[in-house]
Formats: sequence, structure tokens, C-alpha cells
Amino acid sequence: MDGVRRAKAAHLFGHARIRAEVVDSNGQSLGECDIPFDALRSPKPTIRRITSADETRWNRAAAGAQQTVLPYPPIIVEPCGEESVRIEDVGLDFGGTP
Repeated sequence: MDGVRRAKAAHLFGHARIRAEVVDSNGQSLGECDIPFDALRSPKPTIRRITSADETRWNRAAAGAQQTVLPYPPIIVEPCGEESVRIEDVGLDFGGTP
């Protein structure tokens, strides 16, 4: 999934869905649609917010998420297995000890 940061920010700011381009395992586009967050899974369990570059990327995603209509390009999603993490369960890594 390309767009974990944007999806997490949008979810945290109360959006119910996000625009996504669905691709198959070969990267071939299957089209775009609005996907509810409970249907999204992330390949990574956390979003880094450790370096200033990490924080800049997060702040950009969060700024867009505060708007009524999300200004983002579609995130990229593909079918995945159960080993992935629900967007609501993706954590924010500030570099501290868990």
C-alpha cells in the first residue's frame, strides 16, 4: 500500500473513506474507488515520526486530512493477506522505547 501516512492521518481526523487506486499483484490498475478505512490494511505496523523529514511528511499528510475534502492523490492498494495491520491499529513511532 502506498499511502499509509495519508490514510492514517485522514482516519485520525474523522474521515470515513479515502480515494484509492486498486492494483493487482503485477501492478496493473483495476480502477479507482472510495474505500472505507475498515477495509484497508497496512504492510507496516508503524509510521515513523523520528527525523525532521519524517515529521515534515506527517505534517503534510495531517494538514490535508484536516480539510473537508481530502486533497490527496489516490492511495495505491492491492489485495493482501491477514498479516497486515488495520489502519486504525497503525502506530506512530516517535523513537522512544515501547
